[in-house]
Amino acid sequence: MLHYEVFESSCDTDRYIVLLHGFGGNNRVWKNQIPLLQKKFNVLAITLPSHGDSELKLSKMGSTLDVVVGEITQVLDERGIQRAVFMGVSLGTIFIKYMEMRCGSYIDKAILVGALGTVGKPLRRAVNVFAKIGDKLPFPVVYRIMAKLFMPWKVSKTSRKVFCKCAKALNSQEFKAYMNIFIEHFSLCDEFVSRLHEENVYISGRGDLCFINGIVEETDLTDAELIIIEHCGHVCNIDQSRQFNDIISELLDIE
Repeated sequence: MLHYEVFESSCDTDRYIVLLHGFGGNNRVWKNQIPLLQKKFNVLAITLPSHGDSELKLSKMGSTLDVVVGEITQVLDERGIQRAVFMGVSLGTIFIKYMEMRCGSYIDKAILVGALGTVGKPLRRAVNVFAKIGDKLPFPVVYRIMAKLFMPWKVSKTSRKVFCKCAKALNSQEFKAYMNIFIEHFSLCDEFVSRLHEENVYISGRGDLCFINGIVEETDLTDAELIIIEHCGHVCNIDQSRQFNDIISELLDIE
């Protein structure tokens, strides 16, 4: 089973919010949000395969969205969680969107932070190349390049530092396996936007150059809400943590 941590609410509640981190990250990326969320929810922070303390390796499981989501729902069933608020950042948003398409009954509301939507041909080609040769590249170099590519701005310095520190738990083989997850996600984008997802709230940084245009299009097609944070990059909850917390406090009615 996937590794997970439960942070019990400071109030008497049986409500849960489920957190899914991004590629190369772990539950440390939520450290500025968990105390706030505990005011209203029990917090379930799940560690994705190949990351952090997870003993499950994506390369050994079969690198498909269905397999990973099956592991996530196993954790939910283990905890007796039939329905919850979900919040994911970057890679985590991919699994939430897949759950909405395949097992949406688990999701009450979805907050998608630095989401990955439709992308242009150059990025798709790059992912296809990494999927073929990713296990032959020196991974420390790869994740530093990725960090700079996705988080180029000065405001994202802390996000890059957290990513590079957390990503040391990965290796070239797991990196290649995750490229197949991204490819599968891209193939499902048309299916996802063919339905309305009014329960979704996207929070993206104006400076998230790789993904912001696709997210604007996706939210328009699915009738979802979009909140854009100025002077902010890909990982909004770290780049502008105070403003981000103000936003989720209002979204989730946390006093």
